[in-house]
Amino acid sequence: MVILIGLGCWRISTFAENEHNLIVKLQTHQTPGSIGFFQGVTDSISFVSLGIPTIFLLTGLIKKNNDLARKGLLVLLCIGFTGLLSYAVKRTLQVPRPYEVDSRIAKWSGGTNNSFPSGHTAEATAAALGFSIILFRTRLSIFLAAAWALLIMFTRIILGVHSFTDILAGIVVGFMGLLIMQRIFQHFSPEK
Repeated sequence: MVILIGLGCWRISTFAENEHNLIVKLQTHQTPGSIGFFQGVTDSISFVSLGIPTIFLLTGLIKKNNDLARKGLLVLLCIGFTGLLSYAVKRTLQVPRPYEVDSRIAKWSGGTNNSFPSGHTAEATAAALGFSIILFRTRLSIFLAAAWALLIMFTRIILGVHSFTDILAGIVVGFMGLLIMQRIFQHFSPEK
């Protein structure tokens, strides 16, 4: 929580201007093709983050494999809780998006509520951690999950809807959401 407060203060400090300058530089090098690619990546988040654990849950239920179903359910709950946590922080702090405060930044993606923290980043972080430590637990899965989450984070900056501190705060919220929900889940459903 202390890290979130620190990032929130940093987000509204004079550092925000430096962040905006960097976003503007990143956006000047984009083409319609790259913008379309980044928009496709950002739009795929829920299909990946919710789809993979749902497949685990359903496969576990169909095959009567309680461990598989339990892991899928746990990752889904972690992602859902992370989303609620992110939304609560956004609604409490109500930090505007970069394009709302700097006319040089183009809005190339939708954003329905406030900027801090990045909800996409929080969800991607919780999902990547869940894939890596709960579902798959292999070096390849850790690499692929981290690469996917970093790409999601980068797209949110390029598309003009988040700053770097929004992304860092999203990572913190994703970690917190996963850890809190994992502990709650373990408390009410102890492993055998």
